[in-house]
Amino acid sequence: MINGTPVPEQGVGVGPPSGGPALTRSGRQPHPLLRTLVVTGLVVIAYEYSLSTLLSSLGQETPLAYLGLVPVISLLLAIGLIYLPGRPQRDIHDRYLDYIVGLPLLALALLMVTVGPARLSTFFWLWRLDLLSLPIFVAGAICLAFGVRMLARLLVPIAFLLLAWPPPYTLFLNGVIDSVTNLTLTALHGILGLVPLATPLAYGDGSLFQVSHGGQSFVLSVASACSGVNSVLGFVLVGLATLCLVRGPWRRRLLWLGLGVLLIWLLDVARILLIFGAGGLFGEGLAMNVLHPVAGILFFLVGVLVMLWQMPRFGLRLLGPEAGAATAPTSGEPHHAPAVRRARVSLVLIALTALAIGICDQQMASFDLLAQNLGPPRVAPFTLTDARVGGWGLTPVATFTWAKLEFGDSSTWDRYLYEPQGQAAQSGVVAPITLDVISTSDLGSFATYTVEDCYHFHGYPVADLANVGLGGGVVASAVVYDYTANERWTAVYWEWPVQTAHGQLYQRIVLNEITVGGYAQSEQRLVAFAREVVTATGQRAQGSSA
Repeated sequence: MINGTPVPEQGVGVGPPSGGPALTRSGRQPHPLLRTLVVTGLVVIAYEYSLSTLLSSLGQETPLAYLGLVPVISLLLAIGLIYLPGRPQRDIHDRYLDYIVGLPLLALALLMVTVGPARLSTFFWLWRLDLLSLPIFVAGAICLAFGVRMLARLLVPIAFLLLAWPPPYTLFLNGVIDSVTNLTLTALHGILGLVPLATPLAYGDGSLFQVSHGGQSFVLSVASACSGVNSVLGFVLVGLATLCLVRGPWRRRLLWLGLGVLLIWLLDVARILLIFGAGGLFGEGLAMNVLHPVAGILFFLVGVLVMLWQMPRFGLRLLGPEAGAATAPTSGEPHHAPAVRRARVSLVLIALTALAIGICDQQMASFDLLAQNLGPPRVAPFTLTDARVGGWGLTPVATFTWAKLEFGDSSTWDRYLYEPQGQAAQSGVVAPITLDVISTSDLGSFATYTVEDCYHFHGYPVADLANVGLGGGVVASAVVYDYTANERWTAVYWEWPVQTAHGQLYQRIVLNEITVGGYAQSEQRLVAFAREVVTATGQRAQGSSA
């Protein structure tokens, strides 16, 4: 390029007037297939565990089951935007700009997955920041391997990856989920009044239905995921991607999307009625073990195919050259060289970053002890105190009400005592371990009133402070402080989210033990005990959710 004007090169393609993909002299679009496959493979290597947790949700009964489709849809959307004709692209040929933009993006993604878990502990997985770093890494990789020009062309599919991030759904969809569930239950009650495939039970929240077969009856529950919420969300994801690949007025696009949501919901109601009918004719085994696992996906696919088939009726058509636009280059058109002709160094940088992220990503499997795939915690408010550590007994000793001033009116502060029993009592540990559990709905109050602030307020000098890993993704603080001039204590504390029927709460867990012997040995002993507490809590949580 000289003075901003592209320079023709032997074998370099000719660009169409619309600024679309460069064409070779034979009329074929150059396609760096190998480079594309390498970059795609590196993305999978970097985020293999994160992507597997998304894909595993596809077979689960959860309102967010179809989030696993987002990476696949994003890839298909990128392919569509590259190969469909009539898509303009900026004529950018600045390799320095590629590095200026791409390297910070890769560095930011790497920083998020390396520093994030150590700084945020279990909250990193609660907020699924690994999935938030995924589009950042993809953007940096595309920028280095294919140039800023391709990055600008694929901004939509890269941004679409953000739709795989679970926290916005859990924050804003609760009311929508309840509304769709109630609407489905109302429709089922009305239809069953005319077609008695099942009998709604009078007790409960209206989601229980009794089905009779061969003189026996069984009860089926229509939960939020079964009520059509997951299928509706899945169609919205597919529909949004589809609308990026078509031409037509936005009001028609939104009308198509809205009617598609309605159709998917109606098909879900029909699916539930089909399961009721199959249960009445053939029994619970066929209805729940055979029909139920596959009917949802089949009805969803039917709905999607019907709406795609009907798109021309809404005046929508696939992207392509505008009417009257030239479809083939002429000899008088300007030449456009590929933005990135060679990318060996860039691919090495991307590969090194991908390997580093991949190592960190695999370590996130430890979060499975305390959290579910999409982020919500397995731990309930009393899972910790219900769990038992071998050789230790746990007894409640006090409840403090004055802490509501610091942690909110709904907060609680309960104190328990771990006392050694059996072999633990003979191990030389003579002092019991105090367990303080502070629960609140205001996570910010923990940042406002830290444990260190408490020590400073009471004038307890801190002799040692260190961060330690306890397993399950929990990063705790171990601190040794002087309680009096002649008495030293060791504490290990951490914070984590807990799940309730009405949302999430947050707990601060503090283990305290009077220092016996050197404080280093006491600190190691209490950290080891804290690891046992976390492991026992996780096992209890998994057993409760099984």
